[in-house]
Amino acid sequence: MPQSCSVSAHRWLPPLIFAALTLAATPSLRAQPPSPSQPPAAAPDSPASLTVNARLVVLDVVVTDQAGKPIDSRLTADDFQVFEDGKLQRIRSIEPPSAHALPPATVAAGASAVFDPAQPASFGRSPVDILVLDQLNTHFADSSFARRSLHDYLAGQPTLLPQPTTLLSVYDNRFKLLQGFTRDRDALLRALAAAPTEYAWQLEVNGKADHGPLERLDQSLRALEEIAQSYARIPGRKNLIWVGGGFPTVDPQVLDGDDLREIKDTLEHVTDVLLDTRVTLYAVDPTSTAPGMTEITDATQMAFAMAAADGIAGNADPFNASDDFDRLGPVTGGRVVRGMNDIARQIASSVDLGASFYTIAYTPSSTSDSAAQYRKIRVVCLRAGLTATTRGGYYSGQTQQQKSAATAAYDLTTAAESAVPLNGLRVTVEPDPSPNRGPSTYIVHAGVAGLTWKPRPDGSATASVYIMAVSLNAKNKMLGHTLLGMTANAGPGANLGDAAKTADFLFTAPPSPKSAALRFIVRDSATGRMGSVDLPLATR
Repeated sequence: MPQSCSVSAHRWLPPLIFAALTLAATPSLRAQPPSPSQPPAAAPDSPASLTVNARLVVLDVVVTDQAGKPIDSRLTADDFQVFEDGKLQRIRSIEPPSAHALPPATVAAGASAVFDPAQPASFGRSPVDILVLDQLNTHFADSSFARRSLHDYLAGQPTLLPQPTTLLSVYDNRFKLLQGFTRDRDALLRALAAAPTEYAWQLEVNGKADHGPLERLDQSLRALEEIAQSYARIPGRKNLIWVGGGFPTVDPQVLDGDDLREIKDTLEHVTDVLLDTRVTLYAVDPTSTAPGMTEITDATQMAFAMAAADGIAGNADPFNASDDFDRLGPVTGGRVVRGMNDIARQIASSVDLGASFYTIAYTPSSTSDSAAQYRKIRVVCLRAGLTATTRGGYYSGQTQQQKSAATAAYDLTTAAESAVPLNGLRVTVEPDPSPNRGPSTYIVHAGVAGLTWKPRPDGSATASVYIMAVSLNAKNKMLGHTLLGMTANAGPGANLGDAAKTADFLFTAPPSPKSAALRFIVRDSATGRMGSVDLPLATR
């Protein structure tokens, strides 16, 4: 039996309220978060990579030659310069591409290796590829072309892929996992063959009318957060290859100020989640007539683009000018390619760029935390003919806990009907085994190593979470919910980094009539990391 922390459960959050989010103009959940308090200590197992705080920033850096091809030279810290807001920073550590590899046992297992994001040891520190077919924001003919191109890309790869790869698709009003992580190329091809192209009704019928673009923007952003939260505990870099049109640019002329602020806040939040979980977006638009192209193919173009960006935007928030999908790729360290017709080759190029990278850490020289400030990052490779690419920056402003409190409603809404299990926290659930238990009473177990613990003077510690139980019907639609804020208490000397320990919460969740399953969601109140598990219910 895993050792557990003692838990005292009490409500510190009002029940979740149903509201119509202006952003999507569709029914969503809204929660009133607790008042921000002193930021807790960092979670013992919080990944060091791509984590931003007052003392450390960690970057994944891709180095390319003059032809735009990634290189794996033996570079050291002396070969790089890191600038934040134009000021040179001191590099604290650097990892070469060779450090990002699968464990020997996984390599030996070959195509039969099992990769479970909920038990991420088999991934080691290898990067992973997430292939997404966007059939929400892409016209039918272009989706068919994208699907054929994705097939051509996979067919051109070795039967044993070098790194774990998963395949998903975004449709109107749903998001589906087609194939879990595997190195078996043929398994991915079979999954793709079993998922025919679907008609994008929202795009075709409500493309620019009423709230059509807002609804597709909302669905796209929620899919991005689901991906990030589902694969959060995989230690390595996640290369998200988004094949499709991407979410639409929102016309500010048709929105009032509050709506625009809501959209920008959501974009900033989802960007933070992507950066925190080491997700880099590489997007390829299959629309051959799409205007423009943001692909950088050589060092000269990169230098020009960076100089132009510095001159036009300075240190501005990348989403101040427009709420644009094209900005999300470079902000995360990736790219967006439009106006090309060799889609299979562009997918392959994006995968190659994400496979070889250096990891560089530095301590920011500035200690200012002015609200909503976007800190711009630039990495320079000092070796002639080589170009370094990394994410565009990060938002400093609010503390992590303040951000988490402000975005609780959005996160829990997304988790309530997520198409994939969320693995940001390790979560299991079981009926309360005590003989005198009440009806519909469960014990929710959350891994202590993933929670954020706040130390007390006596050596004990506390961790605060949101726990929500959602009643789902057979089509994964929410029928009702129960939400509480709860606190776990750990005694002095407890090893809070022990992966076997759990914090156990007693939770009563009567299911709604006609429920097929209960979904339990645990969200760390300081970091926003979430874990979920579904409990099927007996037919009644």
